[in-house]
Amino acid sequence: MKVTKDQIARDLRALGLENGDVVLMHSALSALGEVEGGADAVIDAILEVIGKEGTLAMPTMSSGVFRRESTPSNVGRITEVFRQRPGVLRSLHPTHSVAAIGPQASFLLKDHELSPTAVGPETPFGRLVELRGKVLLLGVDQDRNTLLHGAEEAVNAPYLSEHYATYIDDDGKEVTLRLERYPGPHRDFIGLEPRFRRAGWLRVGKVGRATARLMPAREMFEETVAALREDPAAVLCDNPACDDCQMQRGKIKAARLQQEEFTLAAVLDDPAAKLADVARSLRAQGIRHVEIGDTLGDYLLRRRLTEIQAFGDNLRDEGLVVSAFGAGLGRVTPGEDQEFHYRRFEKSLEVLPRLGTQRLRMAALLAGDDRQSATPGVVALLQAAARAASERNAVLVVENEPGTFCDTARYTEEILTAAGSPAVRVAFNPAHFAAVGDKPFLRVYYKGRIKRWMDQLYICDGLWDGTPTLPGRGNGEVKELISILRCRGFRGFFTLRPTTRGRFDPERLREEAERFWFLLDHC
Repeated sequence: MKVTKDQIARDLRALGLENGDVVLMHSALSALGEVEGGADAVIDAILEVIGKEGTLAMPTMSSGVFRRESTPSNVGRITEVFRQRPGVLRSLHPTHSVAAIGPQASFLLKDHELSPTAVGPETPFGRLVELRGKVLLLGVDQDRNTLLHGAEEAVNAPYLSEHYATYIDDDGKEVTLRLERYPGPHRDFIGLEPRFRRAGWLRVGKVGRATARLMPAREMFEETVAALREDPAAVLCDNPACDDCQMQRGKIKAARLQQEEFTLAAVLDDPAAKLADVARSLRAQGIRHVEIGDTLGDYLLRRRLTEIQAFGDNLRDEGLVVSAFGAGLGRVTPGEDQEFHYRRFEKSLEVLPRLGTQRLRMAALLAGDDRQSATPGVVALLQAAARAASERNAVLVVENEPGTFCDTARYTEEILTAAGSPAVRVAFNPAHFAAVGDKPFLRVYYKGRIKRWMDQLYICDGLWDGTPTLPGRGNGEVKELISILRCRGFRGFFTLRPTTRGRFDPERLREEAERFWFLLDHC
């Protein structure tokens, strides 16, 4: 049986649409079933219900160069029929045009093209909120609810972007608009529905065969703004396979990091990794700084300087910034022939400016069996390396590592105190301190002096026996360290190490970053 205009009108009244309403409708004609009279019957039914005092508006969005009179709507058959009706007005906008008829039509559509954003307060969508109008979803769900983008604009969601679009004005002149805070790809507006139901004002019913939703525009807008202020990712899905939402979540994280004094980085230690894939994985976590790890650093040291420069350029092209360069320097015994290692050190200093960093990460020499007698020589080597680094405006960043002269807090402090150079810093590794029996926060940081040299914290954790764990799941007291460093306005690096069997591991990065953000939220 065909759906009639009268049936549609009855169903709309039962849903809560009333005489005098200002209503913006999103629709799918096919969802209603076979409608006698087609799109015109649906339009006539709505106009009958809202009466002469009511105003009906519909989105008539499009792509390409926009002409008010002739560009077709690409958001459904009903909207295309509606925009061509006698008496219907259409806003002048190249991406988010709206058509309307009724006493408030001119007010709704006025100067849409002058608004700096597509769905803001000076657009038909924002003015619907001002008029306390209603939103009708006829056979479509919240995914098609354009006004919700206005809430994203209102909170200046970090993932909104800039967009350019062109229209032909009524005098035939071509105009290109720069649109701010433009809505991007995928959203999970559907996920707002339970919240709207709990609020008590969402009406759901049947119009013909279609499920229809009727909502007060202002309450819906304010509820969505509240959701976004509680959780900036409230309208993004949590599907890890959704690249759009993962990238948008990354922009939220990046915006949050801009409010912190520390810089979040990750180790890149895989010569075979594709930089584009690495950069994308890092962006999903809000990270743009990378530390060149020992394996990749050693690989680069075997290349010509021109090749290293090209690698640095490729990193920059991907939006990545190098936080430090490492190549396994320092992992030698004091009695070894130093000439080979000194040449590697010298080349490392040449590499730094080509990668855009001043920080050279290294280990203190391997301790061996006679630590006490070897210590003066180790200090002398470290002082010489620091002088060479200073001449190149570089700094040495020494990581505490088991088996080296900087393994425990006590020996690390002794070596750095004896070296006495401002060009020597510490990369604090909590997992390594735990593995040698030092309590990283309580003993090493809180009661010790190591904080005076510290400019980096590895977000690495592990058990006393050296078994690695995710951050906050071991004996590294990572949460306590993050918290105290934030309290002290730490301006160094927090660095993740997302490597599995020598390869950059996007899943490991996701897990470590997830734990890092959890710890940050709880300290």
